[in-house]
Amino acid sequence: MVAEGRPRADPEREARARAFFPWSTQSAAEYATTHGAAMVGYTYDAYSYADPELEAWLRELGDLLRTRGHRC
Repeated sequence: MVAEGRPRADPEREARARAFFPWSTQSAAEYATTHGAAMVGYTYDAYSYADPELEAWLRELGDLLRTRGHRC
């Protein structure tokens, strides 16, 4: 299934996103402020996810990183 032109994340990618990012305990803005300068090549926002809250958090993080110039 493709949402807004983005392919569905495979189960492994979705599991990594859930485990790696503190999406349920920290805002995307807080995470970007703390870790954004070290993030290169962020692509998690290029996919759609089964959990809409996880997807929204990952997309917001991508938007913030692009806006702040930390994303390649």
